[in-house]
Amino acid sequence: MRTMSLSSTFHRTFRTVVLFGALLLLIGNAHGAWVSAAKETEDARKILVVYTTEDGAISESVRILDLLLGRFTGNVVFKSDEALESEDLRGITHLVYYGAVPKALPQQAVQLMAAYSGPFLAVGDNVGQLGERFSFISVEQKVAIHKVSKRDDSSYDLLEQTYPIAQIALRRGEAILQGWKGERAYPLLAVDRNSYYFSAVNLDAPFLNYLGEGLYPFFREQPAAGHPAYIRLEDVHPQSDPVLLKAAGEVLEEKGIPYMIALIPVYTNPVTHEQLRLKDAPQLVEVLKELQKRGASIVLHGYTHQYRQSETGEGFEFWDVENNAPIMDEPDREVTVRYRHDFPSKEAYESYAEKNRQFNESYTRHRLESGIKELTELGLYPLGFEAPHYTMSQEGYRVAAEYFQYVLGQVQLGDRDWQRMSAAPYVTAPAFLHGMTLLPETIGYYDAASPSAAADTARKVRQMQFVNGSVIGMFYHPYLGADRLKEFLAAVETVPGLEWIDLKLLEHKPSERFRAVDRTDTPLVLTAASRPLPELGDMGVSQKILWGIAAVVALAVIAFLIYTLRIRMSLRKQLFEERSIHG
Repeated sequence: MRTMSLSSTFHRTFRTVVLFGALLLLIGNAHGAWVSAAKETEDARKILVVYTTEDGAISESVRILDLLLGRFTGNVVFKSDEALESEDLRGITHLVYYGAVPKALPQQAVQLMAAYSGPFLAVGDNVGQLGERFSFISVEQKVAIHKVSKRDDSSYDLLEQTYPIAQIALRRGEAILQGWKGERAYPLLAVDRNSYYFSAVNLDAPFLNYLGEGLYPFFREQPAAGHPAYIRLEDVHPQSDPVLLKAAGEVLEEKGIPYMIALIPVYTNPVTHEQLRLKDAPQLVEVLKELQKRGASIVLHGYTHQYRQSETGEGFEFWDVENNAPIMDEPDREVTVRYRHDFPSKEAYESYAEKNRQFNESYTRHRLESGIKELTELGLYPLGFEAPHYTMSQEGYRVAAEYFQYVLGQVQLGDRDWQRMSAAPYVTAPAFLHGMTLLPETIGYYDAASPSAAADTARKVRQMQFVNGSVIGMFYHPYLGADRLKEFLAAVETVPGLEWIDLKLLEHKPSERFRAVDRTDTPLVLTAASRPLPELGDMGVSQKILWGIAAVVALAVIAFLIYTLRIRMSLRKQLFEERSIHG
């Protein structure tokens, strides 16, 4: 009887453990299905952007749209209104029209867009030509606004100056975002069923943030709770003070904040042109390797962060700022930028442009590979790239994407003017970055020259909080000292639901070109398989539940093994006693 009882207990315990395991697998599979479903939704989206610009070319404002849409899918096609054909709308799940200038649209484009029945977002001018579905609004004149709010005015953003938007009246539908002039509100983003209209032509900040917020309902997607955040220790180079760098790293480590170090491998003296390499600064290298070991992520911030006679950290490297043009020759040579009208034929101009493109490609590739090589030979492994002063040609981004998955900061929007740069309010992968993901810098840096640096930071943080799920991205110069860093962080740490981005925890698949440059035994920190487990505070609710169940099952298995061992010992003891009794 005792043996049967023990056996029954054994089987009951075994069944309990099996049921727990099955439950874990079931939930795990369900969680995987949820993740897969979300991914499939994003992958299934195919967006067509039809644009009207002055010359029919993709403008900087169109690239801002690319920045925003890259948050929701990697499948975006751009077509000018003149080039739109019926084949372009096949398989499209979302249509976006952007009128950058007022213009009579081609009849074919009007008919094709009017016939589209899926979700349709119109931005800027010419909405009156887009068919009956936009009859829910009437466009009147321009109105200058000083404030933007959501459906009610309980959540609003005050503008630093007034901006014009189209003054529209709603015949039906509702306003998701409103612009305010005094006490009167005007729709900024209006919707009727699956037709949306954004009444601003200007998509520069802050309007890119407002449109970014409005894209969530357009894609019927709920923004993530809280706000991701990141911080970079900026412009670290061979002449940086290792003591101050270490102190800044220790402040962040004590607070449990993962961080990045934007590292420049070579310092160039602007007077003597003498170069100092990281290997010539062993104390700094030792600190960098120690900080990397303790969790810091290294970012390549150019090779020398300078061009021509400029000083490292002050100059540009991937843009000829003197000529406001892509780099097309060696830094010691004078360059004269030539345009189409300087050539007798289109073919002659295109030959000139191709020669410049080829030089820009080889120059960029050499600088990136030199930087990667200098760092990896010292045991420092760049997990991302940040262009000096955020300036880089469009060809440069194409080349950089062959080495890096992540780009930090802001991005230059075209090859006409380096000052036209921007960043989305959230993590995004726009088409013009060729597969790189942008971790945007959104609130700037600690400005020691400002008498109200902390207040300035707090104001920028409030502005970013207007966008649900927006990134609080920033950088800090470690030579300013640890105390100012604490002040900088204090203005950010009050954000509800703040979750710090750890670049090491993101997916990393080193490219063949990166591997070809890095001839050392790069640690597996660069591969997705070696990613450390996220901290509990960084997990979603479903992940926490899974880990909780896993812990319960693990404890049950341990208890089961201990109990089984006790049963076996008890049975052995019982058998021994029976043998003694019966001789």
